[in-house]
Amino acid sequence: MKVKSSKPVLLVAAVMAVAALSGCLGITDFSLEPTDSAVALHETSTPSTTVYVRSNFDLVQNPYFAMLSESEMNAYSLIYEGLSKGNQTIECPFKLNSDQLSKAMDSVLNDHPELFWIDNNYGYSYDPVDGSVKEIKVNFYDFADTPEKLQAVRAEFEATVSSIIAESANYDTLVERELFIHDYICENTEYDETAPYHQSAYSALVLHRSVCAGYARSFQYLMQRSGVTCYYVTGSTLNSSNEENGPHSWNLILLNGSFYNVDCLWDDNASDTYGSPIYPFFNVTDDEMVNHARIQMALALPKCTATECRYSNQFGPTIEADSIVFADDE
Repeated sequence: MKVKSSKPVLLVAAVMAVAALSGCLGITDFSLEPTDSAVALHETSTPSTTVYVRSNFDLVQNPYFAMLSESEMNAYSLIYEGLSKGNQTIECPFKLNSDQLSKAMDSVLNDHPELFWIDNNYGYSYDPVDGSVKEIKVNFYDFADTPEKLQAVRAEFEATVSSIIAESANYDTLVERELFIHDYICENTEYDETAPYHQSAYSALVLHRSVCAGYARSFQYLMQRSGVTCYYVTGSTLNSSNEENGPHSWNLILLNGSFYNVDCLWDDNASDTYGSPIYPFFNVTDDEMVNHARIQMALALPKCTATECRYSNQFGPTIEADSIVFADDE
């Protein structure tokens, strides 16, 4: 490990879990106004001055980035650049504390489902004098833990994605393409809490077994690749008493200038129970997302109130969410 000062740098003994897998940290204001986020940050951590130039990230396409402070935005950029290049070790050239690192890491994984090889924990080294982060070590899943394996699995994943996108292009409208992608995920993915790598889009699109995170990240990436703004939502399920049952994730999608909720997993489960495809959680409002609650950073995502693109207004009648009886209500 490289040390840039005469002070000893210690490795944190405890490995940090990535909170984005089941929730996020902190709530900040979110603006959908796109701006140029390129910034040169000057930080003095030693007698010399370190300059870090942040990459550009569109604030509408990357909402979790838009929620961050300046220091967290720089960490987000640094982490994204490193992970995109397949680096498991990333040196931090500016002042950053552990809370800022955690929030930046969560935000990167919420905004970028294409980083499907990232495991759910990481560690970091820090300066014991001021606690600032010096080096970040990120775990990769075992299918991508060497450069050769990562290159091969990225090619496999992108080939699968490109094939799905090509099929969806046979439909005329964005809503029809969205429905095709939604149905593809539901028809080709089995819900399985024991599935390997189930926090990743890879688990659903390549291995076809996943949980809510895999469903949501798959839908997010396929819609993004289709040119549609789509977000990953961290939240909780609720019982009939509005008490949290456990972590859950789904999506927001931007169509014709309005945002809608989409929950592929719950549509899949509801269809299996009903015996044929139904769409109670396809392009619905926040009020129609019964038994769902956003948490923490996701609370700052746009509200969903439009009804134009809901399933029943585009394709015909379906079973609506308020007609479903949930297990804890029986």
